Amino acid sequence: MAVPLRLEGVKKADRFWPAFFRLCCYISPYKWRIAVGTIASVASSVLVLLAPMYLSEVTDLISDGIGTGIDMGAVTGIMLLVILIYASSAVLRAVTQFYIPTSSELNANLVRIDLSCKIQRIPQRILDRMSIGDVMSRFANDSDQIRRLSAESINNIVTSSVMISGSFAMMLLMSWELALVAVVPVLLGLGATALVLKASQKHFRMQAEDLGAMNGVVEESYYGADVIDAYNAEKRYSDKFETINERLRMSAFRSRFFSEIIPQLMGFVSNLSYALICIAGAMMILGGFIGYGAVVAFLIYIREFSQPLERLSNTISGMQSMVASAERIFTFLDMEELEDESGKRDMPPEVKGLVEFKGVRFSYVPGTERIHDMNLRVEPGQTVAIVGPTGAGKTTIANLLMRFYEVDSGSILVDGVDVRDMKTSQVREMFSMVLQDTWVFRGTIRENIAFNRTDVSDMEIEEACDAVGLHAFVSSLPEGYGTVIDEKMSLSTGQRQQISIARALVRRSKLIILDEATSSVDTLTETRIQQSMDRLVEGRTSFVIAHRLSTIRDADMILVVESGRIVETGTHEELMELGGRYRSLYDNQFETD
Repeated sequence: MAVPLRLEGVKKADRFWPAFFRLCCYISPYKWRIAVGTIASVASSVLVLLAPMYLSEVTDLISDGIGTGIDMGAVTGIMLLVILIYASSAVLRAVTQFYIPTSSELNANLVRIDLSCKIQRIPQRILDRMSIGDVMSRFANDSDQIRRLSAESINNIVTSSVMISGSFAMMLLMSWELALVAVVPVLLGLGATALVLKASQKHFRMQAEDLGAMNGVVEESYYGADVIDAYNAEKRYSDKFETINERLRMSAFRSRFFSEIIPQLMGFVSNLSYALICIAGAMMILGGFIGYGAVVAFLIYIREFSQPLERLSNTISGMQSMVASAERIFTFLDMEELEDESGKRDMPPEVKGLVEFKGVRFSYVPGTERIHDMNLRVEPGQTVAIVGPTGAGKTTIANLLMRFYEVDSGSILVDGVDVRDMKTSQVREMFSMVLQDTWVFRGTIRENIAFNRTDVSDMEIEEACDAVGLHAFVSSLPEGYGTVIDEKMSLSTGQRQQISIARALVRRSKLIILDEATSSVDTLTETRIQQSMDRLVEGRTSFVIAHRLSTIRDADMILVVESGRIVETGTHEELMELGGRYRSLYDNQFETD
């Protein structure tokens, strides 16, 4: 199983802000929504900053009126104004709560769309080296981190900065001495926060990677449950799970620990500032330097100063996890892509089915050649069988025909045109393919067979199913061809293979690839499928990768492949008479049978 590389010991603190700014640019399609929400939030903050000034005035009116009479009219008027200010602030906050979360949801939706499009453009050789669980983690967990925090982080940073600077400015206007008393602990707290942030980012990145590795183990254990049970490998996978789970526990604990330190630190700073303001304010009142109203306003302002600091620290703490997820998503989005094919030609107007291999060389791993200087010519309508031992390169030939992989050198031509000069989608449109590994998706049997085609009639679907021996089974189902294939619908491996073959038959392509297409069906069903396919492949160029040699006796050409080379070519009779590798394979198989 492919497990993401750990980044321990690698200095990557400088990646935080570049990744964050790239994320900000990434969500620019929703900048107006974020701007409206942020402006409303800033306006709400400004109103909140104005209120303490009027509360200070009310306090002074009351304190000055003790013994001489309080001007209740003035007090009532000011209090009504304060209520109006706070009510307006609440309305503006409601506007913020509408625009900011919806922006985050839209942004996460954009991320998932881009990931989905990207995975279609990544070469197969790269995807083969990736863990499915890790890829799924980027789609689910990492995109969800961005959904929860992206727009909120921008809004909180802007709004908190306005509140911090605004409240500090108001405190300076009222008493610069008390303002300095309040700010000194905060500056010390900010310095300590910066040190914590520097030490914590790697742990959030490790947590995201460990979560991807965990998903990979779960995915492998789920899909390979039968094999794991059959080989008594439960303890091995249990140990593997526990190892990664422990790794995830530690990285999650460390990231959580650091994320909790910051708000606690800022909470301590806030409480310390309150205490210092009370002590210094009381001394200044006794000295006659300021009045009661100024101290009351200062206590409110220090709250408006410290709360945004706490919110900002929480935001920055959350940004650690968000940016770690963004780095993983951007790493995926930056992966190598298939070449741009917009200027390439379409497939020939009328596909005849002439296929040629000219000096084809290919390697999965650079420097380790798998296909060696292969030359082959297949005439239109011919059936070519490819046989050979496991690992000889039979399936690799099919993968190269379909352009799942690109040749290192040489060329593959269809009707005289190099497939690399055609669009990949057009090349694959020329082929029908049945893989050794069956695949069906959640949907009706009819949808599975007509897959991605809208011009297939019910009659054609039924004829294809009858040809592969599946019609009687489907007809016996209560919903027939409308039966939904899901976790409740139990299909055997052979039935899944029959659906895959029927899907290929209704495609009506001029070229057919059958990669061990009957390997999962019984002998009786195989004979029936073989008889039907002999009729259906007539006039089509067919490549049949076969394990059961009895099914390819009538092939126009049989290729014996060993170690990526064609070692024998001919018909069944010619190769049997030759007495070489094919004869050996054939005799050994029937002796085994």
